[in-house]
Amino acid sequence: MATTAGVEPGQGSSAAESAPPQASGRTTAAAQMAALLEDAGSQLDDLATDLTQLYRANIPVYGQVDENSIRRNTRAVLELAAESLREPVPGTRLTEIADLARVWAQQQIPLELVAHSIQVGARRLFELVRERASAADIPSDQINDLQDVAWQWATAHAAAVHMVQQERAVAAATRRSDFVRKLVAGAITPAALATEASSYHLDMAHRYHVVCARWDDTISSSDLAAAVRMRGATAQLPSLDAIIDDTFVALLPQRPQLRSLSRAVGLGPAVSLGEASRSHRQALEAMTIADRHGRTGLVDLSDLGSLPLLEQLDEETIRILDAKHLGPLRAQGNAGHEILTTIATYLTHDRKVEETARALFVHRNTIRYRLTRFAEVTGLDTDKTDDLVLTWCLLHRDAESAEPANSPIS
Repeated sequence: MATTAGVEPGQGSSAAESAPPQASGRTTAAAQMAALLEDAGSQLDDLATDLTQLYRANIPVYGQVDENSIRRNTRAVLELAAESLREPVPGTRLTEIADLARVWAQQQIPLELVAHSIQVGARRLFELVRERASAADIPSDQINDLQDVAWQWATAHAAAVHMVQQERAVAAATRRSDFVRKLVAGAITPAALATEASSYHLDMAHRYHVVCARWDDTISSSDLAAAVRMRGATAQLPSLDAIIDDTFVALLPQRPQLRSLSRAVGLGPAVSLGEASRSHRQALEAMTIADRHGRTGLVDLSDLGSLPLLEQLDEETIRILDAKHLGPLRAQGNAGHEILTTIATYLTHDRKVEETARALFVHRNTIRYRLTRFAEVTGLDTDKTDDLVLTWCLLHRDAESAEPANSPIS
């Protein structure tokens, strides 16, 4: 075994000898890379200029950014690459590339393009290395090792840029959610609203609808959110949404045209941004009532008929009336439940005996008999307006509190 100068056999081995073969190969390649990139400053300048022109010619967004800024940042990346490639382990300067990615993001350059630019820059930088390696008669297998080191650098640093992209996406989503939450809660000052609205491309002079839908983090919820965004935005104005307390809340510049919905979507009136809390309150109430009564589709409070009025009834009063009128019928067990179901179906079919009989698969005389029994036991005659209204209220409130399988009203 070869010995290292100043180390006798048996006294220990050098770091290169004790290192794993792969690490030793990286060290050797890095040393060669360092030598090949020595005094490459002027060529890095030329390469930065060439890449800047390439980016501006082929990637539209780069045309909107100051050319000197692109060249300066591209040169910084190339210099960082040259320094990093001289190190034994590629990817040890990820903090610097992440900081550069944040600068680019502030310049409104999409970070996916930054990651692509790093890979292009690494490829062009290695072309310089290959030229110098060939001129120095370095064997092709060692040049391949150098290429592996270069691609390891490009991969690690592109991943660092993607990490910054995710970091910014999470931060942006959090800021957006906080803004929407404050807006619909009426907890944002007019001055702050004007500033924030501009950053989200909202028009202070426009009137917006708020919509609400239950969110359960499923494909169905995601599809619904996508449809609301698409149908609620206009060519000039975007929508804005967030998930707030398991509810999808969206601010829309127009009423969305939504069809075949499997769940309720509450819609608030069109209001100025300063009144978004009122639209949100009505949208949330419409969604809640519709959910409670099995309604689906896009609904506002006016679409729900008398159901919003039912929500205003005093719970204690309802319990007293329920105990007085429906309690004796429930005490009869299955027979009483059968009559309750019949009355609920009868009201659902607008008190039409024939339709009720068909729905329950019984004779119309059976329906008439059960109507009579209902009046006898409960004291409520559905031919009288007051009794009819009270019956409807009691049965609907009963349906809200009962399990679906036992509910007298669907």
